[in-house]
Amino acid sequence: MPRPFALVLAFATCALYPANLFAADIVSVQPLTESILMVHFDEGHIEYHQRGEPRTADKVVTNPLDIKLATNPANYSLSSSDDPAYKTKKSPKATGRKSKGTEFAWFVDSWENGRTVNKRPDHVKEHWIYLELPSPLKPGKSYELNAAKASPKSSPVKFKFDLAKSRSEAVHVNTLGYVPTAPQKFGYVYHWLGDRGPLDLKPFNGTPFHLIDTKTGERAFTGKLNLRKPKDNPETYLSTDSPPHGNYLLADVYECDFSTFDTPGNYVLSVERIGCSWPFDVEKDAYRPAFNAVTRALYHNRSGIELKQPFTKFTRPAPHHPKLTPGFQDKLRYTKVRSTEWGSEAGDSKVLSANSPGPLTDSWGWYQDAGDWDSYESHLRVAKELLLAYEMAPQNFTDGELNLPESGNGLPDILDEAAWLPRFCHRLRAELLAKGYGTGGIGLRVSGDAFGTDEGTKPDGSKFGRGSWEDTDRVWMVSGEDPWSTFTYAGVAANLAYCLKIANVSTDPEQVDWQKEASESFAWAQQNIRPGDEQLEGGRLAHTRAYAAASLYRLTGDAKYQDQYAQDTKSLADDTILGDDNCYGPFVVALNSKDHPFAADVHAKSVKMVFRTADENLLSSANRRALRWGGSFYMPMLVGQQTTPWIIGGIVATTIAPTHAPDKATTYRGALYTTCDYFLGCNALNQTWITGIGPRHPTAIFHMDAWYNGHGTYHPGLIPYSPWRKEKDEGQGPWDQAWAHSTLHPKIDSWPGNERWFNNRCSPMASEFTVHQNLGPAAAAYGFLCSPSNQ
Repeated sequence: MPRPFALVLAFATCALYPANLFAADIVSVQPLTESILMVHFDEGHIEYHQRGEPRTADKVVTNPLDIKLATNPANYSLSSSDDPAYKTKKSPKATGRKSKGTEFAWFVDSWENGRTVNKRPDHVKEHWIYLELPSPLKPGKSYELNAAKASPKSSPVKFKFDLAKSRSEAVHVNTLGYVPTAPQKFGYVYHWLGDRGPLDLKPFNGTPFHLIDTKTGERAFTGKLNLRKPKDNPETYLSTDSPPHGNYLLADVYECDFSTFDTPGNYVLSVERIGCSWPFDVEKDAYRPAFNAVTRALYHNRSGIELKQPFTKFTRPAPHHPKLTPGFQDKLRYTKVRSTEWGSEAGDSKVLSANSPGPLTDSWGWYQDAGDWDSYESHLRVAKELLLAYEMAPQNFTDGELNLPESGNGLPDILDEAAWLPRFCHRLRAELLAKGYGTGGIGLRVSGDAFGTDEGTKPDGSKFGRGSWEDTDRVWMVSGEDPWSTFTYAGVAANLAYCLKIANVSTDPEQVDWQKEASESFAWAQQNIRPGDEQLEGGRLAHTRAYAAASLYRLTGDAKYQDQYAQDTKSLADDTILGDDNCYGPFVVALNSKDHPFAADVHAKSVKMVFRTADENLLSSANRRALRWGGSFYMPMLVGQQTTPWIIGGIVATTIAPTHAPDKATTYRGALYTTCDYFLGCNALNQTWITGIGPRHPTAIFHMDAWYNGHGTYHPGLIPYSPWRKEKDEGQGPWDQAWAHSTLHPKIDSWPGNERWFNNRCSPMASEFTVHQNLGPAAAAYGFLCSPSNQ
């Protein structure tokens, strides 16, 4: 049964300021198996600085756990009133431990040998102590654990070993749910116990598992536990990302296959002698909450508009709008220096200013990221993938489902969000032409970094935290017209026009002629390529032009565009594995068009490239990884590799397979589902990677507007960069993604890659996100897997 979106969010909105916990007290006691108890300790919390305060105002409230006491088996005793084996108290035979910092303060007491040295506590740890029991727990029996000697503030914890209700961290499922018709449905059993290594599951091979209906308590399905992959199975070509074997879990993985089960309901996966999973649904629209939340996160990261009721409770004034943001008048300016000549991301303020013809007043409304409020050409990836998702599954989307300001305008909401950045491009292009600053192109680097920082400055020179809407004391510069931005805009505008036709919308709600925008922008870019541009950035210009040409050809049928596409993709072979830079043109051609079909040879080549890419990056990767998730085997563990479903090529292959490879259609679709399962709960942390969604999710993100908007919570839908590969042993300070390494037990090199999430909100690389690397691709993937809309 579909769950209302608001209910899902109310169930799990992540707090920026957690409730005060008793320091080093027991958070939970859970059976990991019948023979191992897991005791979870938390040392305290951090009172984070507020808007108007310096980042260094963070305060740490902690009482560290005495590790020697906590790891001594004699300091625990287990008793039972109905299990004869524990009629008299017994201590564990042995213990194991893993520990990590999970909250970090942003201050620097001193600077020694190139790194921060603090004289006071600067983080809070959590610890997981594993107790190996002298006798196995018995199903249905009640127990009491006394850990007062291990942690003096703790109270006895009572629990019942109920296999249908005792959740084990070793049992992993997609916590949102499974689609009844999904060709593959799996849960998994595995766990890494820190200094005790992987959970030994050999004695459990062949053990029965059950899907238990949470309403009736009845068993709805039964199967047997089987080995999927061993702990030394390589899951990447980059073995140093998760040494020693390149395995992200460092644990033997056993699978629970319930692929044939298709009865809607709410269930737990219960494994005999182990325990059960979080509850999950089997329902046709299981992915809708993920799609809604992530796509609305894009709305929450729009610049230039006020976030207000009734569209969101996470209200915020309009930032970086020359007409709406107090103090920002004349602060947004245009420079004729192209972003490729800025010399750095920030550029040189003197050079940019010297080449600025004047201010802009109508060119507002780009996307913000988390760690900065800038715009980049790469952000148009959001529009590319949302438009592709709509084109491939228009039946999944409707007008009004996302509660956007544009809802009710006759367009499906996904197209309204896809159009957000193209509308900025349109406004920018129009203003540059109207003021004589430009000649028909656009540049999409927008930044204030050359003129100041994101923090505010008081009269005494001290810095303080502020929201984007308060960033009015520096100039923001829009980069000069360039062919890369303009070709990309041409392609997106053409695809937007194409999708409006699919939606049977004859006129854009804001009266923009997107086909005209696309053709004029393409012509400008083609005429304004400077010597050397074709060779810059590995020849990327040809890829952006190919995308635009393919998009315009199927929209207009003008042969010159198909000829240009063929020319720009001449270097690509049938067996080319497409990457982020060159994939979008072939995707458009492979999807084809009934009105203006591509030439047979051009189309066939693109189809072959799409299948080759999907076979490698989706099917091969999913088959080789224990948890069946797709994504390039060459991609390093960074910027969302462990958190974001980068599977747009597999989605295109799934869409065209019924026509061009019907024998593989089900296989492709199955791999899409299992990939998303990984990111929605089957991972080692048993969590979704989406704030506010599911029973467990990220709770600390580098997102300054969320820190300072006064709401005390992150809006749902954010997807962080981390876990992150080890690049050095120790970080320089709390802003460094390696800062958490010194808090770990065992050492960082022993940690599975998938567990290297440390909740360090101070670190952009550890907990930032971007709209184009994380939110856009995830929204497209989850949206494609939604069920057809009922509206």
